[in-house]
Amino acid sequence: MLWTRRRWMRTAAAAPLGWQALNVAGRAQGRRAAAAEPPPVGPAPALPDKANFPHLRGVYLNGAATHPRPAGASELIRRAAAGEVGDADGFRPDSRRILANFARLIHTEPENLVFVPSTQAGESLVASALGLPERGAHVVSDYLHFCGSQEMYTDMQRRGLEVSWVKMSPEGRIPLDQLDRALVKGKTKLVAVSSTAFVNGFQHDIPKVAEAAHAKGALVYVDFIQSAGNEPVDVTAWGVDAACSGTYKWLMSPGTALLYVSPAAIARMQPPVYHWTRYTRMLPTTHMYPFDTPGREIVDRYEPKSGPAGLFSMGYEPNDAALAGLEYSLPYILSIGPAKIQAYVQTLTDRLKQELPQRGYRLLTPPEARSPLVTVVAENAQQYAPAFRAAEVTLTTRWNHIRMSPSLFNDMDDIERALAAMPRRG
Repeated sequence: MLWTRRRWMRTAAAAPLGWQALNVAGRAQGRRAAAAEPPPVGPAPALPDKANFPHLRGVYLNGAATHPRPAGASELIRRAAAGEVGDADGFRPDSRRILANFARLIHTEPENLVFVPSTQAGESLVASALGLPERGAHVVSDYLHFCGSQEMYTDMQRRGLEVSWVKMSPEGRIPLDQLDRALVKGKTKLVAVSSTAFVNGFQHDIPKVAEAAHAKGALVYVDFIQSAGNEPVDVTAWGVDAACSGTYKWLMSPGTALLYVSPAAIARMQPPVYHWTRYTRMLPTTHMYPFDTPGREIVDRYEPKSGPAGLFSMGYEPNDAALAGLEYSLPYILSIGPAKIQAYVQTLTDRLKQELPQRGYRLLTPPEARSPLVTVVAENAQQYAPAFRAAEVTLTTRWNHIRMSPSLFNDMDDIERALAAMPRRG
């Protein structure tokens, strides 16, 4: 049976076909496998889902750094790479279908999305589209925003931009009232925050952040790379103007990022880059070559595309291998449901939050946070890295923090093994 786009969208709500069947299905179809149609999907996996991650060894609690790929995503990436060199077993992903699935995941329309190289590239493009760094303009951000973005705004500050940094409380929160007080009506152009902080998993109340910012005339940008895929996200209900997420963390496939921009925000932005892919036609009408009709300018009859594509398209299109994994991972996430993933992982993080203080560690993650990140304060955290390696526990030790970030393939045995590898303190 041929798989139409409409039939794919109907079946994407179900769980993916067992990854073992992907290779068999591709070889059985021969050259037909190169058509831009993913394999069908099957029953939803129970959690924890270890079957889709058979390559994992030891205990992996580092999804906030790089999330492992499901085996089905890895298989499609292999087949896409093969297809690019003419292999009959190849697979050709469909970027439109990927945009549709991601739009469904975050509750928007595909036309409000555009591919960009990375999460911070999306934020940089938004800032540039607003004319930043503009001398005298004002941006509000906070101590828990992504450190690369903090570098960006600090550099802009040196060039005349005014930036207010909202401090983190001792409990690891960014107080909304302090963020609100930092806003300056008629002057603040942008509020830039992370929905879930990469350092400790603190979660902003994004609708309230947007309400406060809009009341002062500012736009809101949200980095949601630590939210997309592991919790329900609704950018429309959030009321934000722009948001971006890379795919290599909780979206479970490397290679690209997706930028959302609301239709209302588009009107307040100017193109930060120029490329012919911004326009609806590949070639304009020319008035400079032999037999051309005369014109007032050397080219005309070119119109920008609507939505973010008309502002931010710059010739960037992820290659087949970069996109192919998303043809598996996005339907896989949708089949289970972000709310179910969040609820399951919460049972694991609750155990960490309960036990780590008993072992002498101070939580930097607020107890009420429902993110999959749990961070404790540990001076010279790198000193603990050899013990974790010896126990085959993968997590993050940097600055003066230890961060654990379990996912849907982990179980309570993994948590207990990680806790056993934590030296008791105090």
